[in-house]
Amino acid sequence: MGPGFDSFGFAVDLKNELVLERGAFQIEIFGEGELSLPKDETNAIIGAVRDGYAAIFPNEALPMEDIKFTCINRIPPARGLGSSSAALVAGLSAGLALAGQDLSAPQTKQLLLQLAADAEGHPDNVAPAIYGGFQVSINTGLPGVRKWVTQAIKLPKGMQAVLFIPEFESLTSETRAALPKTIPVADAVFNISRAAMLINSFATDNFEALRYACQDVIHQPIRGAAFPLKELIDAALSKGAHGAFLSGAGPTVLALTGGHGSDVNGDTMATFLAVEVADAMLAAAEQNDCAGRAVISQPSATGVACHKEDANTEW
Repeated sequence: MGPGFDSFGFAVDLKNELVLERGAFQIEIFGEGELSLPKDETNAIIGAVRDGYAAIFPNEALPMEDIKFTCINRIPPARGLGSSSAALVAGLSAGLALAGQDLSAPQTKQLLLQLAADAEGHPDNVAPAIYGGFQVSINTGLPGVRKWVTQAIKLPKGMQAVLFIPEFESLTSETRAALPKTIPVADAVFNISRAAMLINSFATDNFEALRYACQDVIHQPIRGAAFPLKELIDAALSKGAHGAFLSGAGPTVLALTGGHGSDVNGDTMATFLAVEVADAMLAAAEQNDCAGRAVISQPSATGVACHKEDANTEW
């Protein structure tokens, strides 16, 4: 999220669902990635379910051959929207639930954060996937469940997130490998100052500063070199977006609009402005031969949730 590389992240209302049922092993995928994601045990969700279960019962194997998996995906894969983190958190959560853990309990979520952040190596995507909202996360360097810590930042009422999602995919592993191992002090100061301003902008509802607070010099220039990132950001700002940045490792570009207390469900003004920004980003993309689509979403205050049912469950 802008200058908060590997630390800042917030959840939007694009959510995947994972359904586990008794039955012969099978993976069904509907929606995003249904033609490209593996439907065998190489699917990342399977390993995550095993790991979640093993966190509680390390010496007991989970009988995967007796579980049918159904994935309902709304998050496009390999676009910088956290699809792999969502899959990881969903799988780990399912494994913990199968081991009898209550996912609404704070201590279970704390364990889930440790497992997920350890697996990813950074907490910026998994923390909002678990807790929802805008999360700032750090590695304390302490052992066990005290290693990864996250803190929620206030989300303004009525804020919307305009996403320009390019057609092409980008693997985080490849874009991360292209980043430098060291950075100049001036670049570190640039990002630190803007990260602080970004937090203050949300905390005080002072969105006028976001056009500067969302800037980054550490990863965006490298990850955005292959497509018109600057042009897309400039187009969004020209139509009134508070700020815009590369979402995750990209290539999705996220622009922030609204948030001044307007009711997205009660009037059309906030959405009108979001559509203006979306149209501008689409036009800029077309002018620069970058095929893609625009999606208007909202920050989500809720993270992962588990619903259990059996033959006696009432709907």
